[in-house]
Amino acid sequence: MLSGEIGTAMQINSMKWHKNAATLSDAQCEGFSIYLGLCADDQLSNSSYDGNYIAGTKTLVYSTDPLFVNQADEWAEIILDEPYWYNGTDNLIIEIQWDNATHDNSYYNHEWLAGDNRCIFTQSSTDILSYNMLPHMILAGSLSLENSTFAGIKVELGR
Repeated sequence: MLSGEIGTAMQINSMKWHKNAATLSDAQCEGFSIYLGLCADDQLSNSSYDGNYIAGTKTLVYSTDPLFVNQADEWAEIILDEPYWYNGTDNLIIEIQWDNATHDNSYYNHEWLAGDNRCIFTQSSTDILSYNMLPHMILAGSLSLENSTFAGIKVELGR
């Protein structure tokens, strides 16, 4: 996500994805992990995943085996194992990994047209492919606020 889309420094405590009506059953994702980190570029390279991160910023924030996602929830939420401090300056990488060996793990999300090379993925091969859509999601946490202000924040991307 581009820094301008998030708009501020914040501590990210949880993430939510907006379910699409095409999701007909619960999803079970084996070996599920979420990494967050910083990226200097506005577009991702599909030559390697780790090459997109600013060195030393890739951080494991959530891991479970398996992840169960209830299709009845319109906004499926994952509370991070480790909150992540986003600096508000660099772009944010959200890397999601899971195995797709034995269970149905289809969970469709509403998406928005984000532009070229904003999403990269690997599916059924070792090739890294580009996709121009990003899921509707909410990053929930707390802002970097001045002493005279207080609040919680939900940043909704891709309305």
